[in-house]
Amino acid sequence: MKKALKILAILAVVAVLCAAGLVAYLLFAVDPNSYKPRLEQAARDQGVDLTIAGDLGWRFFPALAIDVGQTRFASESHGIAPSSIETGRLALGWRELLQGRVAIKALAIDGADLHLTRGDAAGAAVATPATGDQPIESADRQLALAVDTLSLSNGRLRLEQADGTLLLDDIQLRLRDVSLDGGAFPVAASLTYHRAAGEPLDLALDTRLAVDRAQGQLRIEDGKLSLAGALPAPIALNFDGTVDGVIDGELRRARISRLDIALGDTHLTGSADYTHARPRALTLTLAGGDLDTAALLPPSANGDGSGEDGEGVDNPSDANPLAALLAPMAMLEGGSGRIDLALDSLRHGDLNLSAPRLGVDIDGPRVGVRELAAGIFGGQLAASGTLDAGRDLPRISFQQRLTGIDLGAALAVLAEDVNITGTLDLDFEGNTRGSDSEALLANLAGAGKLRLEDPVIATVNLEKSYCELAALVEKTPAREEPWPAGTRLNTLASPLRIADGILHLDDYSTGIGNLGVRGAGRIDLDRKTFDIEAITRLTGDRTSDEGCLVKSKRVRDRDIPLRCKDSFADAGAGSCKPDQAFVNSLVKDEVIDKIKEKTNLDDDKAEALEGLLKGLLNR
Repeated sequence: MKKALKILAILAVVAVLCAAGLVAYLLFAVDPNSYKPRLEQAARDQGVDLTIAGDLGWRFFPALAIDVGQTRFASESHGIAPSSIETGRLALGWRELLQGRVAIKALAIDGADLHLTRGDAAGAAVATPATGDQPIESADRQLALAVDTLSLSNGRLRLEQADGTLLLDDIQLRLRDVSLDGGAFPVAASLTYHRAAGEPLDLALDTRLAVDRAQGQLRIEDGKLSLAGALPAPIALNFDGTVDGVIDGELRRARISRLDIALGDTHLTGSADYTHARPRALTLTLAGGDLDTAALLPPSANGDGSGEDGEGVDNPSDANPLAALLAPMAMLEGGSGRIDLALDSLRHGDLNLSAPRLGVDIDGPRVGVRELAAGIFGGQLAASGTLDAGRDLPRISFQQRLTGIDLGAALAVLAEDVNITGTLDLDFEGNTRGSDSEALLANLAGAGKLRLEDPVIATVNLEKSYCELAALVEKTPAREEPWPAGTRLNTLASPLRIADGILHLDDYSTGIGNLGVRGAGRIDLDRKTFDIEAITRLTGDRTSDEGCLVKSKRVRDRDIPLRCKDSFADAGAGSCKPDQAFVNSLVKDEVIDKIKEKTNLDDDKAEALEGLLKGLLNR
């Protein structure tokens, strides 16, 4: 045992002496600055103009390395404008160094400021990495770049684009065990993306990459990407996929076979396939649970009344409806696409949709909404349509069907001062044009039909107006019991059309008990006013159980026109009045009857007198 310990001690002393001798040799016999010309020449061989302004120095812990001072570089062929590195560290191989060669095994860079003039420059940088199995060597084979570990800290990237400069800041990157033979290696990265407008975006990526240089393909395994700043809630993505062409700087296709998205409390799963080579194409399929757009949109777009400059958004419909449809088209640049989304529920401000489904097809400048379906306000929505963005002014055509809609609940969310309840069925087909909500509403035109079960108008009482007119004719005392504030109607049905911001009810029919009501009307959607003709006709002698008794034949079984005209905000008891021409006619008939009573003529003479008086009174 003592002999063995002695041998181990001797070996340890020999190892220390060898290491010390090697360090002494490196310190005194080898000047790392002598490698400057080789490093600069190796860069020139790759088309990069490299200047190492700072000194080179040895570092022995935690691994043998050369510390590099400030370095400047540029490459017109690679699209690299004048760029710089504050400090760098080149980890070397001991065996190669003892052979008089420098083999760079690992590279650590701090304070890189990279300025690219072409979008493919980043791809070119990836296209020429060197690993232990495929090193890049200088012409005299005295310098080899065989990096399998790369770290970058405090980096900055500027990329010149046609529409401005893309800026990435605070770049942190680490790769280890890098290989180009198809084996996966870990990658961790984070950066801040400074947008031209809006808050900066913070991104972080942790994944495993596999590079198949022969096929020009990058494989992504167990990718984890987090994004903060784009939306009120952070986004977390887990995915697997492949990217074709990025290795040679010419992106051709990207496929995500597994996509899991966590957006606040919402989770979506799906897949995506994007072809970048023209004609471009996109296929995206997502399905998930409950989604609240408060996690997707700024507060001013969620109907919470907190818009810019103190002006709130009145309701969710104020958001621009074109934005979601036009966004994919910018990326496709005239190509094609298919997007399918299915959720358990969707909430947008006070608007709640159950089981919403969206299917979108993109073909050049046309976006077709193949399917838009959801449960809404206790009923169902089904719609389809087309957006043609290939004109100066986008045009939309659509068809929609609403069934079983709780109208009171819908108006409480979508409109102000409109107090009508009932169950709505609506079929409508229309078109419009414009680039914002105001223009789309102003140019809306279309036609359809509606049916409203159990309608109640909360602020206008048509029965009251009719009964007051009947009491005037019959000279009965005014009703002592107060009338209800509104009107409960029978089922209302009508064709409808919209033009120039006016909703026209061309031939509606409804009723109140035994009192039939029909007519036509105009509703100004912009000014929020209404002007409706109501032709009433009583069948029987009582309007309803809670209404009035009518005996006069001048009122019963006769068309009596009423006029309802007001704004939604001011509508009330005085909004509906008898037609003035009809009232004048009743007064004239009353005058004729009084004259006939006083003259006491027989029937023939009384009839002749009545004809004369009607002529005199323009009756």
